[in-house]
Amino acid sequence: MRRIWALADKDLLQTRRDKLAGLFTIIMPIAFTLFLGLIIGTGEQAYPLVLADQDKGDAARELVRGLRGSEVVSVEVVGVKEVDERVDNGQAAAGLIIPKGYSEAVAAGRPAELTVVRDAGSSGAQTAEQEVRTLAGQQAVQTRAATAATEAVAQAYGIENADRLRRDAAQAVAQSLSAPAVTVGTVQSGSSGGEVPSGFDLTSTGMIINFVLFSTMTAGVALIMERRSGTLQRLLTTRASRGELIGGKVLGMFILTFIQQILLIGIGALAFGVDYFNDPAALLLVMISLSALVSCLGLLLATLFGSEQALIAATVLISMAWAAMSGGWFPLEITGPTFSAIGHVWPTAWILDAMRGIILKDYGVADVLPAVGYAFAWAAGFFLIGVWRFRSTEK
Repeated sequence: MRRIWALADKDLLQTRRDKLAGLFTIIMPIAFTLFLGLIIGTGEQAYPLVLADQDKGDAARELVRGLRGSEVVSVEVVGVKEVDERVDNGQAAAGLIIPKGYSEAVAAGRPAELTVVRDAGSSGAQTAEQEVRTLAGQQAVQTRAATAATEAVAQAYGIENADRLRRDAAQAVAQSLSAPAVTVGTVQSGSSGGEVPSGFDLTSTGMIINFVLFSTMTAGVALIMERRSGTLQRLLTTRASRGELIGGKVLGMFILTFIQQILLIGIGALAFGVDYFNDPAALLLVMISLSALVSCLGLLLATLFGSEQALIAATVLISMAWAAMSGGWFPLEITGPTFSAIGHVWPTAWILDAMRGIILKDYGVADVLPAVGYAFAWAAGFFLIGVWRFRSTEK
């Protein structure tokens, strides 16, 4: 075991001396995470809604208050002429015009009209319109329920002036609607269920996968250079067995990629606000499985190619393709079922699901075990083929 640690330490020392290693392992993933995260955005902002109130009545003011308190839309009160202009220029997701007579119609229980200005093809505009419909519908239900209750009580007890009773009934209905007796929670099943990652939740995890795969290039090139310079043959003549030599190479790559993950996850949590540490034990298991997978893949690639150029080309191709197909560049939740199924053939897709599950869905150890097991199964396959290739090519 001491020889394995010594061989791993030698490889790590060579990596530390490589000036380009830091570029690919730390600097580039941070730069890509920041750049793509800012482009994609957090996905948490409220949709801007411009509003023109021509009515100024009680019901209109109540609707405006409700929209101002909404988490879905961000309200800005403007003039009527500005509504179309703001929406056409893309400065607002949608516009709302409350016409004169709205409050009177609501109070009388008559149908009331609102004008929503939006782009028919905009999903944000549809969401904003749905929020307006929901709040206006609640307002109508509240008013009609209060009116019906007041009329029934007034008729039963012969009350002529029922204004105060109507106000009390409206308040009681409003309180009842704010705390409904029945609530419905929706949970989506399958790997694509739950919250879709966006912003830094997407790019930080995706770039970890992408550039941890890139690290196989650094370690693999070292093995090829040792073979070419004769260093590997001299090591084989020492007391170190082939098994110890292989173990040292794999351990060196494992430590390198694990340290890389620690740095990138720490930066993602501290600089970009990604909630990696919701369950540290689950996160540790995922990190170990990723490093095991990548180190065994690195061993295999180093035995398959005889030149640095071929290994670099293969590493770039594999890391980019795997990251893209696994959901590192865009979430598989937004793709069709066929592409998502193909993407989940690769173990990196399972690892990404586990990472994002920890961040977004409060995954624990039990939740990430399937992904960890799948990654270790691939790692074992890479290791066995890599050992066979190493033994056959270094005789």
